[in-house]
Amino acid sequence: MHHIPYVLNILILVPVVAGLIRHPVGEALAAFGGIADAPALRMLVASLWAGVLVVSALALMDPLRFWPVLLFQVVYKTFFVLLWVVPIWLGRAEGGIPVGPVAVFGFIIAVWPFFIVAAWRSGQM
Repeated sequence: MHHIPYVLNILILVPVVAGLIRHPVGEALAAFGGIADAPALRMLVASLWAGVLVVSALALMDPLRFWPVLLFQVVYKTFFVLLWVVPIWLGRAEGGIPVGPVAVFGFIIAVWPFFIVAAWRSGQM
């Protein structure tokens, strides 16, 4: 059971990271609501997610010890939703809401805490 979030991270992030790295420079990012490409920021995000991908692969060997990566994901995804998505939903900001990524973020924000608590309860944190 403790492997589940890391396996899901790998399944989600392999195509995402590959797509971000191979994305044509200057072409709008369709998965992110058609926002304009900013190559440096795109590679920053690709690097962040590649880091989560690598750590998730390592976590398959000892998932209980890698719970901080799950917490990190919950924290930064929550900030994104609060600082970008919510203001748009409330009509206080302009921009497109990237439905696919936000759906995945919402799933992770809602589900990963259960795996974090399970790791804590196992006493191996």
